[in-house]
Amino acid sequence: MSDNHTPDEKPGWADNPTFIRIFIGILTISAVAAALAGLNPARHNPHPHFGIEGFPIFFAIYGFVAFAFIVLAGQHLRKLVGRKEEYYDERE
Repeated sequence: MSDNHTPDEKPGWADNPTFIRIFIGILTISAVAAALAGLNPARHNPHPHFGIEGFPIFFAIYGFVAFAFIVLAGQHLRKLVGRKEEYYDERE
C-alpha cells in the first residue's frame, strides 16, 4: 500500500498509533464479551431449527467464518474485475 501523504501533511486521527491500539482493544473486548454472552444458558433458544444452532457460540463462529470468506473472496475477485491504475489515462 502506498503512502499518499505529502511530507508537510499531518496524518489524520485514524492514523494515530494510540487510536489504533485503543480501537483494536475495544473491538477485541466487545467480541469476547459477545462470545461469552453466547455461553449464557438463559439466552439459548430451547428449540433450535437445526441441531448445530444449539451449540453455545455457533452464531459467533458462523459470523466470523462468513466474514473471513467474504474478505478472502474479495481479494481474488479484485484480480478478476480490477483495472490498471492508468485505465482512465489511456484514452487521452
